[in-house]
Amino acid sequence: MVTTSNGMVSVRNLIDGDISTPLRKFTAILDSMPTEEKVYGDESKGEKKRTSTVVHNNFKDLEVIESVDVFQFPIVTIDFTLSNRKKSKFGIYGQSVADILDMQYSKEQLDPTNPAYIKPDKRADLNSCIGKRLGLIMMDGENGRPAAPLLFDGRATDEKNPRGKDMPTPTWQCFMIEGVGVAGQSGLNPTDKAYQLLDGRTSQQFRQAAILDELVRSDVQLLAAISSPDSAANSFVNVVKTGGMFTMSADGIYHRVAGK
Repeated sequence: MVTTSNGMVSVRNLIDGDISTPLRKFTAILDSMPTEEKVYGDESKGEKKRTSTVVHNNFKDLEVIESVDVFQFPIVTIDFTLSNRKKSKFGIYGQSVADILDMQYSKEQLDPTNPAYIKPDKRADLNSCIGKRLGLIMMDGENGRPAAPLLFDGRATDEKNPRGKDMPTPTWQCFMIEGVGVAGQSGLNPTDKAYQLLDGRTSQQFRQAAILDELVRSDVQLLAAISSPDSAANSFVNVVKTGGMFTMSADGIYHRVAGK
C-alpha cells in the first residue's frame, strides 16, 4: 500500500512489479549477506508447501546515481530468492557479479584448454565482495538502462500458456566491483582509464570526467588521488607529470608521453 506523509492512501510514486525501492542505479558497500528461510503455501487450502531461501544483501554508505523518487537513507537491502537457474533474478545478478570477478584472471586462467585454467568453483565468489563497493543497476529498459530479461512468470497465463510464460522482468544487475572492474571494460584497469581521460585535457576537465567514470570510481584510492589539489605531492596529475608520463602545455593541457 502506498501512503503519503499524512497516512492517506495515495496513487502517486507507484513502483513497477516487485521492485521494492525507488533506486534504479547506485553504488554502495556490501556489508553483509544473511539468509532467511521462508515457507510458502497453505496446506489447509490444498496448496503445496515449499521452502525458499532468501538472501538479504545489506548495503551501506549508499551513493544514489538514479532514483525515481527521493531516497535519503544511507543503507539499502536488496533481496534475492536463491536459485541455481541462470534464468532467474538471482541467476541474472549472480552471472553479472561472476563476469566482473573474472576480470581479475588472465586469459590463460579462463581457458579450459590451458594448463593454467582455474575452474569456476575455485575462483572468487560473492563472499569476496563483502566490504567492497558494488554498483547495481535495475534492468528495466527505462531511461537508457539495460532491457529487462525474459524470466518465467507463473502469473502470466493465457490459453496457450496455462502455467505461465517468459515475460520481461525488471531485476538487478551488478555493473561494478571496487578494485576489480566495471562491466564492459574488461582488459582496462582504472589507472589506464585515468591516463586516457587525462590526455588532451586540463586538470579541471580531467577531474570532472574522472569522477563520473564508473571504472575510475571503482578504485577508491585512485579517486582520492585524482580529487587532490594539483600541488599535492600525491595528486594524480602531479605524480604522472613528475614521473615523466605526461607533459603540460602552456595552456594547462596534459599530453601523454609516447611509450610511457
